[in-house]
Amino acid sequence: MKQFRCPILGLRPAQEFICAGSAIEGLLQADSAAARSGVYFGDATARVKREWWYHRPSQLWFLIERDTASDEVMAIELAQPVEDAHGA
Repeated sequence: MKQFRCPILGLRPAQEFICAGSAIEGLLQADSAAARSGVYFGDATARVKREWWYHRPSQLWFLIERDTASDEVMAIELAQPVEDAHGA
């Protein structure tokens, strides 16, 4: 069974997490066409990516740095609130 070693929650089964990918960061782009393209087409390049993951039991969001070629998790950190780009 695959597990994540989380600095906040300890060793947790991967099934407790849902990957939201890197699309959330793409939505924050000022260029709406680029944001839309990122959401619908994503980036399937095998490389180290920083992705948003949601932990269902704790209802916490994490940023996980993961090598998509090997599926190795490089780092996990608790996500911080994003500043409103429009100043609202």
